[in-house]
Amino acid sequence: MDSRQEFPNLCQAIDDGIRRRLHTGLQVYISRDGHTLLDSGFGESSETIAVTAETRMLWRSAGKPLTAALLLMLLSEQQLSVQLPLGDVLPAAGDKGRLTLQQLLTHQGGFPETDTGWPHVSWDESVQRVLDTPGTLAPGSAAYHPQSSWFLLAEVIRCLDSGPRETRREFAVVLRERLLQPAGLLQTSCGVGEQAAGQNELRLCPDLYERKGGQLQKSVYSAGPWRSTPSAGGNLRGPVRELGCFYELLMRQGRLPNGAQLIPVESIRLMTQRHRTGAFDSVLQHQVDFGLGLICNSARYGADTVPYGFGTPASDSSFGHGGAQCSLGFCDPEHRIVVAWAANAFCGEGQHQRRNRQINDAIWRDLGTKC
Repeated sequence: MDSRQEFPNLCQAIDDGIRRRLHTGLQVYISRDGHTLLDSGFGESSETIAVTAETRMLWRSAGKPLTAALLLMLLSEQQLSVQLPLGDVLPAAGDKGRLTLQQLLTHQGGFPETDTGWPHVSWDESVQRVLDTPGTLAPGSAAYHPQSSWFLLAEVIRCLDSGPRETRREFAVVLRERLLQPAGLLQTSCGVGEQAAGQNELRLCPDLYERKGGQLQKSVYSAGPWRSTPSAGGNLRGPVRELGCFYELLMRQGRLPNGAQLIPVESIRLMTQRHRTGAFDSVLQHQVDFGLGLICNSARYGADTVPYGFGTPASDSSFGHGGAQCSLGFCDPEHRIVVAWAANAFCGEGQHQRRNRQINDAIWRDLGTKC
């Protein structure tokens, strides 16, 4: 398929971003009714390596819905509710033990800015830091948690999977074996282990950049502990095709292509319905509605201003999640459309929101829906 003929507006938007030094490369996946319309890379991840459909992009927070889905699967297996207090699973949770899993999944824990120490401390130390650090907001306050609550949610996953602390498997292992592999997301992982990865695998991990003073500079997220250390809320990496396949799984109500039920239908319903509505988010600085680990289309509060939106024509039933200054995945069940894309540069929040709207609206125009 000639992507420049099939998706001319999208290609123009990507080229415009390269020209303006917002990114050097970008990867896109688009499907309708589960049929792939586009799966391609554009530009370069470095001076000598092109971004292809196989490049393992950093998703950042766009990976949060996978953690949420895994948690809901385990809760369903054990007939537990999202209203379960954190302290019932993590007895050492202290004052945070009164928070429910639903509050954590909808970013209402009250400790959005907690320093987890990631990626320089161990997993256990990150969890302990989150538990020990007092909240800065009242529980129930709408404030997006970039990382903090997701270490706790992932620790709950480890408990539900393995039981006592001394037998708990690593979160990245549980995610891989319980969700990624069964769903066929074989190139996705939470962190890319430096020692375990072969040279070809490392080559598929792109250089990442940050925009400073109008220029792109190499980001620390390209290598070292930033690349290899797991973070349930911010360090999933893989081809965006696999992020798109995850949303196709949600659109099929948790059924695999062979018809097997991987995620319970009730878990999908809970995950994608609005649990936090109309609240002004003090971190995102906008009214944003949340499902469980998902953003529900919040264009009703201002399509031209909502952060990490899904494009002007997206239906009200759309849901998804963005990754800070670099990525987005969403599903529009009314239009039967799935979109996932990731850029290899963090270009600043304002520039990224403009890029996000430009790319999404270009996709909708190319799909034949007027913006």
